[in-house]
Amino acid sequence: MRDKPAISIIIPTHNRRRLLQETVASVFAQTFRNWELIVIDDASSDDTWEWLRGLQNAQVRIFHFEEHRERTQARNFGLEAARGEFVLFLDDDDLLPASALQMHWDALSQYPETFGSVGSFIMFDENGGRQAVRYGRRRQAHDLWPDLLFGHIPVSGQSLFRTQAMTEINGWDTDYNICEDHVLWLKLSQLGRIVLLPDVVLHYRLHRGQWRPRKLWQLMTKIRKRALKKLNAAQRMQAEKILQAREHFRSGENHYARGETVKALQAYCKTAWLLPGVLLSPVTRMMLVAPMLKCLLGGRPVIERVLGRKPLEFSRLHVAEDEGKPQEGTTSSGLIHFSS
Repeated sequence: MRDKPAISIIIPTHNRRRLLQETVASVFAQTFRNWELIVIDDASSDDTWEWLRGLQNAQVRIFHFEEHRERTQARNFGLEAARGEFVLFLDDDDLLPASALQMHWDALSQYPETFGSVGSFIMFDENGGRQAVRYGRRRQAHDLWPDLLFGHIPVSGQSLFRTQAMTEINGWDTDYNICEDHVLWLKLSQLGRIVLLPDVVLHYRLHRGQWRPRKLWQLMTKIRKRALKKLNAAQRMQAEKILQAREHFRSGENHYARGETVKALQAYCKTAWLLPGVLLSPVTRMMLVAPMLKCLLGGRPVIERVLGRKPLEFSRLHVAEDEGKPQEGTTSSGLIHFSS
């Protein structure tokens, strides 16, 4: 019998054969070779299943749902089928750089006490816009809980988890098909620390097929307040302080969107005063520093011109009219929160 793979890569997909083809190719190109790829076709109506059946690779395992079950159920199905010591959940429209798995493997081997690793990533769109999100300059074990409460959520495909950690929290919560990544991370962070990587491990694609619900901020806040109920009194007091700082940050974003840069800067400064840890964390630092610089330097267009960088087309993302299930072939990734 074939030896068990070290890493299981799980891709749920629905009506995205063209993008899926590129995603699968990025897995095949990995320099780290001890992996298995599990692809779950969630009742696609295009030629996805036919294309998957034509793959000739012993490391690929494919499954097909006759009825649409949503991505959380598909991911849990893949988790149950996974044989690897580690598991990576990859969206069907994103790409792994060739060294991604090797970087994760090296990091988790170096920090065996952690439950997973999170690497830096690059966002890109069809018009050539690119933006990097990096975590410092060196690998480090990190308590992600305060950052998660403040608002940062790693995107799918950016992280490698120990399979044991995923099974310990019973995988993805199938009661959520919106912000399910927030629920997952708030549970995982209670298990210990993760490893932050400065290395880019994901190319995250922005395109018209993505969406977000209109009341995204309210949904994220509700999930965080629900998580607070399981904390002791001291933990809850600190968590409530983080959520208060988060509201100041949101106020700053709203002021900035209306062109009120002075009020926006005041709100950002209140955030830093109330929660200085935001400026110290390699995860959330730029979430606050970048908008403060935009206020001081006259706005994002000025910064883009100075840097000679083409801006990303966040405005092309679909805002859902319906707060229920996503439209066919769409996803509501945590990345959208960077543009909130």
